[in-house]
Amino acid sequence: MKNKIIILTLLVIPFIFKAQTVSLDQMSQCERGINCPDYTYVKDTNNRLDKFVGTWKGVYTDGKTYELHFTKKENDGGWFNKKFWDKLIGRMLVKSSDGSVLYTSLNNDDLNSITGFQFDKNLKKYRMYYSANGNCNDKGYIFVSFPDSNNLTQMKLVFMQDLDISFSCPSGYKIVIPDNKVIMFTKQ
Repeated sequence: MKNKIIILTLLVIPFIFKAQTVSLDQMSQCERGINCPDYTYVKDTNNRLDKFVGTWKGVYTDGKTYELHFTKKENDGGWFNKKFWDKLIGRMLVKSSDGSVLYTSLNNDDLNSITGFQFDKNLKKYRMYYSANGNCNDKGYIFVSFPDSNNLTQMKLVFMQDLDISFSCPSGYKIVIPDNKVIMFTKQ
């Protein structure tokens, strides 16, 4: 009898402590915490993030040039809640029309960079969080997508600014990415 209990315990313990891995596709179906699977690791099982990896350049109508550098980070996180994700990490360089640097995060560490979250339900748009200057409410969500799924060299970016109130922003400060406007990027 004692041997049966030991064998049963050895068979059950791995299932109790086994990490629940789910795909980015599965997590895209969650709505504000509803219908979300229990997980410890959200894995990019279909390599959806890979098409975004690389350097992208775009020009906005005001003449500013934007350069994005996306890398894929696997098994990231776990600091506070023991949950890990595969995600994109982005860094950005913005120059004025005369070539002077307006903003750069190229040397930022991962925690202070553009950080990926998840895809929308249709697996078309990938949502990321960005903050250039929180004191000036220059922060919010970036959505990247491919307008033509057959052309992975053209990417669309839209920034949606947070609706916070800023109290300590210097007069004349302009946000780095225009709010709720489309910027088209070409893969380099």
